[in-house]
Amino acid sequence: MLITEEKTALKNKFKAQVTLKFSGNLDEIKQLLLLLVEEKLDFNTLEGKITAVVPLNKLRKLILKWPDIFGMESDRLKEILQENSVFFTGAGFSFDITTQPLIYSIVNVTPDSFYDGGVNNDLKTVLKKIELEQEAGATFFELGGKSSKPNFVDISAEEEWQRIAPYIKEIKRVFPDVILALDSNTDSVVERALSAGVQIINDIDGFVSEQKLRAVSEYKPAVVTMFNGRNNLEKTQHFDEYLKKYFEKAIVRLTDCGLKTSNIVLDPGVGFSKTNVFEFDLLKVKVLRSLVELGLPLMVAISRKSFMSKLFNLKENERLLPTLLFESQMVQQGGRLLRVHDVKETKEMLDIYKLFEEF
Repeated sequence: MLITEEKTALKNKFKAQVTLKFSGNLDEIKQLLLLLVEEKLDFNTLEGKITAVVPLNKLRKLILKWPDIFGMESDRLKEILQENSVFFTGAGFSFDITTQPLIYSIVNVTPDSFYDGGVNNDLKTVLKKIELEQEAGATFFELGGKSSKPNFVDISAEEEWQRIAPYIKEIKRVFPDVILALDSNTDSVVERALSAGVQIINDIDGFVSEQKLRAVSEYKPAVVTMFNGRNNLEKTQHFDEYLKKYFEKAIVRLTDCGLKTSNIVLDPGVGFSKTNVFEFDLLKVKVLRSLVELGLPLMVAISRKSFMSKLFNLKENERLLPTLLFESQMVQQGGRLLRVHDVKETKEMLDIYKLFEEF
């Protein structure tokens, strides 16, 4: 049987469905029709050919059932599934995130972070947090040693390192299989963290320094590269195209260091703006629908951020509901890594999302 994929003008792997065309002899077509009906798939027939819209979760089922019906596996269906899947990979981990969003827990060990400053102030508290949040559904844990909130006061590289170093060591000892990330834009801190076994680096400055790029070349970590509106031009006109071009250059920088595209996560940088005008934050919330065309993992990093205060006059501890609503919208647009303060509630939201997607 001949199988082809009908390509669309908009490349959106996160739509998580493909349009397939099948042609074969009469017996093959009859068998295929029975299979499509059994799987409740939408299809039409024309001149002995079948066109079907197949969600990727159903495509996996077709691949499994194919040998029993047609006597052999379908390498072409496997190729199509692989071509339309998005993976996030790094040292010791690989996740198919095409249809499965993952939770990325924020672990700030700072006295001045905007929401949880001073909360995670000792090893025992942090280790218990990781234990509970693993059970609640978190996959990644990101340490932060300094605040990047609006108008933050910077600290020295040594002070930042001394804040996080004991936590890296103890987390690695107690939870050797944990996937550990670091939120830092400090060159020497990034290098020392990678040497200590941190697997993911989240840089709010987007890996533009030569020292950081050398560290990426040496250690080949997974990375989160962000558009920081505090350092770059922001304009509302044609923002989607502007941001895509920005990230295309970032991808080239990082792949030139030896990273695979599956190692690179894109973050539009909600909350990072020179003007502190909420319109830019809303543009960044909506821009994921364009960034999906790049085919890379996309981060949703809006947890309890200050633009919700501008919109709704809410304090940090009142922003959970709008956080979850905005996150659900960004997941529908293709966001797959959710960087959050509230793991349990985020997992509940994702369970509801999955229920509706698969029903």
